[in-house]
Amino acid sequence: MRLFAPTITFDASDPETTVAIGHLFAYLVIGIAAVVLLYYTFVYVRDILAADVSDAQWYLFAGIGAAIVYAVAGVGTLLLEADWLAVFVEGAMLFFILFFALAIRAMYHAERTGNGRSRLLPAWADYAVIAVFVAAWWGTFLAGADWTRPVVAAGWVLTSAWALLYAVQAVRVHEGTTLAALTRHLLPAILCVAGIVFVDLVTGYLAGYGALADATWIVGTTLVAAFLFNTAVAIRQQGGELERLYDWTTWREQSLD
Repeated sequence: MRLFAPTITFDASDPETTVAIGHLFAYLVIGIAAVVLLYYTFVYVRDILAADVSDAQWYLFAGIGAAIVYAVAGVGTLLLEADWLAVFVEGAMLFFILFFALAIRAMYHAERTGNGRSRLLPAWADYAVIAVFVAAWWGTFLAGADWTRPVVAAGWVLTSAWALLYAVQAVRVHEGTTLAALTRHLLPAILCVAGIVFVDLVTGYLAGYGALADATWIVGTTLVAAFLFNTAVAIRQQGGELERLYDWTTWREQSLD
């Protein structure tokens, strides 16, 4: 798989150097966007989501943290020439999709208690899924890097489909609410990651398409960073609207009496 870049040799005449530098900037951009999103999620998301979304909040934290690990491990792979970090790049991408899918699922089930509709899976199923993914990834990691790739590939496909399914359901059920708006902002990032993975899996079995995989990765990763930053901006704007709503100084003709 080509979800990590080759190490940089800094030869201006070598096209791989340009590609590697493109990978480096893509890692940095997604890392910065993830840090910004983590901050605004921590500060505002509990206030703007008028529901009990504690589970969704923690899943968002974990997904954003996976994006940060992805960026840090990717930069380390490039600058430190530590190829073993490439395995963590792939694993972080997997858990990025997994925890975002779980966050969307939690938002879908928010405020649904007592409405006569039961969950397809019980709440503890989320923890069982996480345990299975963690055990599968670490087990294959300890067995050897070649064994992690089939597990990661299967996990990418399953979690991407799962995220898309629950995103559609969450928007349908919570249309017109902040839950639906947040889901709409997160879903494009997941779809971009799914697109990168799809192209990577296809080109991995075809000869002569390495340049296509690299180009798709750089453009797709930059788009993921843009969508994460857009989500952070949306959270900040809605948080600011709430602050103005409950701040009497924003209302005209308001007296101190």
